[in-house]
Amino acid sequence: MKLTDIRYLRTEKLIFDAFAKLLSEKPYEKITVQDIADEAMINRATFYAHYADKDDLQKGIQQQVLEQMSDMIDAAQITNGERVKVKRAEKLLTEFYHGLEKNAAIAKIVLKSISQEVMQEEFGSLVHEKYDHLLAKLNVTESGEQVPTDFIVAYLTSIFTGTLMWWIKSDFSMPAKDLARLVLTLVSNGHLTVMGVIIDRED
Repeated sequence: MKLTDIRYLRTEKLIFDAFAKLLSEKPYEKITVQDIADEAMINRATFYAHYADKDDLQKGIQQQVLEQMSDMIDAAQITNGERVKVKRAEKLLTEFYHGLEKNAAIAKIVLKSISQEVMQEEFGSLVHEKYDHLLAKLNVTESGEQVPTDFIVAYLTSIFTGTLMWWIKSDFSMPAKDLARLVLTLVSNGHLTVMGVIIDRED
């Protein structure tokens, strides 16, 4: 069955919504496949047509969000030499936030099932993979000592993942566009310029 099949996608949403609701009511360890199937009003065979077990479901959801992050970075094209195009970064980040907001069940499962540390580690790996060319040019020093690039990436990704987790936990209390603008403003107005990155605020 193709992923574009409307019935398949509808069932996926039922499973995600059911899983998210159950996670808000009891610990992950106490949730069974039968619980998920009952909550989603599907039979176990239908669940198993999508996932091998609840661990597979959880991993699938985590992977989906990480792929969305990777797609966001791939699509961004926010660097030009040593310049970072803040407006374009804000647009892509807004679209990413909007995607999570529209799929609240997925976002809440991520909040419940992935620690900020794991999310930060995964996002940091993506940043290294996509932006090593820019990171290699950074020359940040403190009291005459070189600041490790890994520290810089960890610091920046902690801002992104920390605010992301806060936003989901707050039940999306801030509009996606406002959150993206705030995160990028805070980062670009101080952190990036200190690192020697040139900020391009043009469209």
